[in-house]
Amino acid sequence: METKVKQFIEKEALFTRKDKILIGVSGGRDSIALLHVLYRLGYDIVVAHCNFHLRGDESNRDSEFVTKHVQDMDVPFYTIDFDTELYARQNKLSIEMAARELRYEWFESLLKLTGCKYIAVAHHADDVVETFLINITRGTGLHGLTGIKAKNGNIVRPFLRITRNDINDYIYDNGLDYVEDSTNSEVVYVRNKVRNIIIPALETINPSFRTSTIQSIENLTRAQNFVMHYVEILRDEIVEHRESMDVLDIEKIRTAPEPIYVLYEVLKPYGFSASTVYNIFTCIFEENSSGKQFYSASGIRALRDRDKLFIQLRKDDNEMYADEQEEYEIRNVAAFFNLNLKFMAEIFDSNSFTIVKDKNVCCVDYKKLTFPLTLRKWKQADSFCPFGMKGRKKLSDFFVDQKLSLFEKENTWILTDGKCGDIIWVVGQRTDNRFRIDEQTKQILRISFFKQ
Repeated sequence: METKVKQFIEKEALFTRKDKILIGVSGGRDSIALLHVLYRLGYDIVVAHCNFHLRGDESNRDSEFVTKHVQDMDVPFYTIDFDTELYARQNKLSIEMAARELRYEWFESLLKLTGCKYIAVAHHADDVVETFLINITRGTGLHGLTGIKAKNGNIVRPFLRITRNDINDYIYDNGLDYVEDSTNSEVVYVRNKVRNIIIPALETINPSFRTSTIQSIENLTRAQNFVMHYVEILRDEIVEHRESMDVLDIEKIRTAPEPIYVLYEVLKPYGFSASTVYNIFTCIFEENSSGKQFYSASGIRALRDRDKLFIQLRKDDNEMYADEQEEYEIRNVAAFFNLNLKFMAEIFDSNSFTIVKDKNVCCVDYKKLTFPLTLRKWKQADSFCPFGMKGRKKLSDFFVDQKLSLFEKENTWILTDGKCGDIIWVVGQRTDNRFRIDEQTKQILRISFFKQ
């Protein structure tokens, strides 16, 4: 079995001889077998054991066993005690999820402390089959049918092609001691029902059920890899990345093969639930649904606006939301540097100045301005005289002409004059004609807005 594990580690590139490996050891036969296989193969290992105090004296027995077992092997060893039930109550989690969170948070801290690169756990081929069946009962897609991954970030599973029978034989052949979790034989837990009742029943139909299921999972994994490759090609065609948002082309979603599946995969990174994705899918096929909004659990917002679906990133994710303040008073040119938003202002002599054609740069006649200026968010009643156009225009109509989305409108700032409140600059869009540079201009104020 050691040779088989070594070959699997190398084939899947789980880790190398240079890597230090942290092994989670409960004391059960699977983790004890993993510990001894990696130890005998000569890998640099550190052992970690958690006492979750969920089985009374039996939990303490396990801790004592692992401590004694590892001492005899002379490898680095760390142990910790958790009040799992209290943690579960405080965080409104199931006992199983609470134990998982506590375990992996501690493992992550040990990686930093010990210099280990990976966490090795003892999931094996039978676990893959059990997970496959459990996911089927809950309803799942291709991802849920491809089972447990051999390598997931810094978590590695060297036993993933080793069966429970292989482990039993290894334990017996090498005379290894282990402890038995009494709850493994109870059928109150879903996994134990699958392990102790459902799989044996299926094996009466097909004695090779476990082997054939592993083969099916491998086939499904190949299919998923192919599908995800195609999804990534579609994602590049559908999604346009802008400074403060991502923009999805609705028509390209509609015409994609299996559009609901494509939409689900494209929206998955933003954290939208399956039910919300379905509601968005329904929305993009409705004629009069422009303006509808949807939210993910993490607060990311999606907006249907005509033929686009706008995804507003979290405020933490981009500099355009650097401050919640709605209005700033600017008493002089130097005050631009004190803004939490990224502005820079400079005064130039008109004789030695070249105008820069950039919508994020405002160039106006300095003498036409009256300080203090005000930088604020736009309002529905605002209007201005757009540079290059005749007459006054409502800002809301200007936005329609520019085809700005609701998100872009919400994030638009305007710079106004201190004398009459006239708009000097719709930031990042257009200056006002009344403050333009002309033949009488002697000094020019250049204001630059730097977007992330």
